[in-house]
Amino acid sequence: MENNTNSRYKPKRIMEATVMATPTTPQTLLAMDPSVGKPEATAPKVAAKMDLAQLVETLERELGQDPELAIKHKPKLQQLLEDFPVDMEEMQRFAHFDSSRNYTRNLISTDNDTYALMLLCWNPGKYSPVHDHPTDGCWVKVVQGVVNEVRYEKVDGKLVETSNVALTSGVTYMDDSFGLHKVGNPHAEMKAISMHLYSPPYEKCRVWFNTEDANKSSVSIANYYTEYGEKVEYS
Repeated sequence: MENNTNSRYKPKRIMEATVMATPTTPQTLLAMDPSVGKPEATAPKVAAKMDLAQLVETLERELGQDPELAIKHKPKLQQLLEDFPVDMEEMQRFAHFDSSRNYTRNLISTDNDTYALMLLCWNPGKYSPVHDHPTDGCWVKVVQGVVNEVRYEKVDGKLVETSNVALTSGVTYMDDSFGLHKVGNPHAEMKAISMHLYSPPYEKCRVWFNTEDANKSSVSIANYYTEYGEKVEYS
């Protein structure tokens, strides 16, 4: 989580149809499966016409009809993200890296009430701190590269690692019933991108910087690096 002092949420904005003309092309990961790091192929269960705007419309329609969907129908949202065919040309306007940060949080869309959809762009070898999830659910879809998720539980005053998985595709789900986690890019040279869906949105979470002391945490403000493709400046 980014440790800034101010947070800002904008009203929902319909995404513009235009995208940047020159998309980045994921490179092949060295010394790894050559398929790793490429955008996922079009999923067979979703029509090829489905674009990002249609994904957002579907999320808003489903969550608007039933605000508790995230709790009652977790598999439905997960399947929606798994089936969504990522188009890096379409995503380019939201894919912003900053070499001075471990990662950036780039808002794609939110209604400020039931969901927030964003891209996280990870620099090589960089991670988030261990953190909790003050939401009903968090879904993470691998878009490009390798994303490493490490989960923890509090045991005898420490954070004990319970799982450590490197993801090259698919969607993972997390909430506080599974403990805490950190997410990052384990590759020393390649960048990574992941799509995150939070329901509902959140402004703050707790972070842990020392796994040897589970009782020592701090509050982190969940700011965005960009909103709707535009850089956010905080005063």
